[in-house]
Amino acid sequence: MEEEARGAVHTASVAAGAVALSPIPFSDALALVPIQTTMIISIYNSYGERISKGVVEGIVKATTATTLGKSLAGSLVKLIPGIGTIAGAALNGGVAVAVTELIGNTLIDRFEDGDSVDEAELMDVINYALKNGLED
Repeated sequence: MEEEARGAVHTASVAAGAVALSPIPFSDALALVPIQTTMIISIYNSYGERISKGVVEGIVKATTATTLGKSLAGSLVKLIPGIGTIAGAALNGGVAVAVTELIGNTLIDRFEDGDSVDEAELMDVINYALKNGLED
């Protein structure tokens, strides 16, 4: 269970980092929604739990505004040709990977502790990851 779930987190984190390489400002934050949604559903499935894709997608979209705000600096830097694109990708990549890892690993830790994670608790997990992942 845990190994399969951690594999989903690793895959999603790599995908999140790759998405940040997009030279188009703000496109990476929007592309994170399906990546993180798929990861969360995979973690639930790994622990024999079910959650609706629509519920997860709604929760992740609700947090996208925060993610967009936090990636603003990196996206604005991407507007500078050349070095700005590289610096913006690096900045947004770090944020995308950190937040994705924290969402996944925090969710796994909750399941490993024997907890059931409902929609409200999932929102708490995501908000925790956003707060802590963006402070690092």
